[in-house]
Amino acid sequence: MNSGTTVNPGLDLSAQTAGGITIAELTGELDIASAPALREQLLSLLRPGSSRLVIDLSRVSFCDASGLAVLVNTARRARLLGGFLRLAAVSPQVGQVLNITGLHRHLANFPTVQAAVTGAQAAHHGKPGAAATGRAAGAHPGPASRRTAPPLVPADAGELRGAVAALLGCADAWHDADPRRRFTPALRALDRARDGTDNAALDTAARSLLSALARHPLTPSPAVAATATRLRRVLNPAPRLAAT
Repeated sequence: MNSGTTVNPGLDLSAQTAGGITIAELTGELDIASAPALREQLLSLLRPGSSRLVIDLSRVSFCDASGLAVLVNTARRARLLGGFLRLAAVSPQVGQVLNITGLHRHLANFPTVQAAVTGAQAAHHGKPGAAATGRAAGAHPGPASRRTAPPLVPADAGELRGAVAALLGCADAWHDADPRRRFTPALRALDRARDGTDNAALDTAARSLLSALARHPLTPSPAVAATATRLRRVLNPAPRLAAT
């Protein structure tokens, strides 16, 4: 089976099945905006007798905690059906969020698609002390990144204030999508910074909110997804992958 589809304007999925294993390649942004549709697409690939799934993440240019939550839920469904979910060729952007959230301990990851398809006697989940075993078995020893981040470039003040105003105008939607109120401090800080005249402070507060998105998933919300995406693109914290 070969198929390709646009999950949402920022994410494409292509899938092929061979030898009883489905390989799904994601291209684009794995975030709160794409999460609801991606969940449905991935779950549709799983069924009794066909529940072994490898996800190629080499072309994912941005990832947040809500996007990763979809992979966790899909992995749970695959196991219930007697199969598995394995991550392959994890991009630096995904690897960083896997580490921030601690999900590298729960999702098996491999350096290449072929390694993930072949598998290993013991799948590696990034547990402390397991790196040697993971390398011997062919699994990726955790997606930890030691790269030096590029210097931040301040966002255009006018565009930033417009994006912040739109986001804070949807504050009720953000609160509804955040039942554990993990984003409340960041939203309050952003509101205070918006009321001031220090654009550098506003930039810092906005980036702090984006950092929270990398750590904590939110309940799907079109308003939250739209305003988060607008703010992220104004700040441009993650460059797109170069086309090959």
